[in-house]
Amino acid sequence: MLRPIRITLVVLFVLLLLGAGGLYYYNYTHEDVSRPAFTVDEERLEVSVKDPREAFTRGLRAFDNVDGEITDRIMVQSVSQFNEDKTFTVRCIVFDDASNYATCERTAVYSDYTPPHFSLSQPMVFGVGETVTFMDRVSAVDCIDGNITDKMILTESTVNSTAPGTYRVKVSVTNRMGDTAVLPLTVLIQNPTPATPTVTLKENLIYLAVGEKPTLRNYVESIEDPLAEETVPVRRARIDDSALDVNTPGVYEVNYFYLGGSGETATAILTVIVQ
Repeated sequence: MLRPIRITLVVLFVLLLLGAGGLYYYNYTHEDVSRPAFTVDEERLEVSVKDPREAFTRGLRAFDNVDGEITDRIMVQSVSQFNEDKTFTVRCIVFDDASNYATCERTAVYSDYTPPHFSLSQPMVFGVGETVTFMDRVSAVDCIDGNITDKMILTESTVNSTAPGTYRVKVSVTNRMGDTAVLPLTVLIQNPTPATPTVTLKENLIYLAVGEKPTLRNYVESIEDPLAEETVPVRRARIDDSALDVNTPGVYEVNYFYLGGSGETATAILTVIVQ
């Protein structure tokens, strides 16, 4: 009686093993282990700085041997900083239902990129003994990052605020793409008297395109001379633009002078950045 029962149990055990083995074989042979594949329409991608991040996936398609087309799953994994030629590398990634993934790298360029721009709200003129600052006068904006004033650093300074004179400082700022803009400035330390004249400019820093020729006198706002009997016309300001070269990119200074009735000379500086 026991023998038939043993035989039945053995048969059932063997069948169970065969079933488990068959299930394993089926799952193994039908498991999705293949990576998706990319196709690229544009090897070199051109985008605007105003485009959303999704624009970096333009011209890409992705396919999987099991799931079919999965283009709508493509994501931007990383964006590199600029190369020397201002191109950069975009790395995209896509996953299939089985968590297999594929990556694709492509070269991209911004069609309308401009380096960070500085603004100067006040002239860099300080009295003897006054604390020389720049964060309250110099600001920076970037076409990609927006306001990046808080990223500015003072990289160079020869200022001695205890002695009247002309000094130099240098400010720099770097955006997320690794592009650094540098702004050298002249700092005037003065010890004015009640009779000291002043020249005020409409702007303290301007940008010019290469070859652009500005009317420099138009930047004079006013001339004040405490010893003058009437308003001093702006045409009385002398302009020294000998250092300005509008045909060569760079940072230049235009100096404005006025000799007052006290014998003191007022000085104003217009910083000109040619790009």
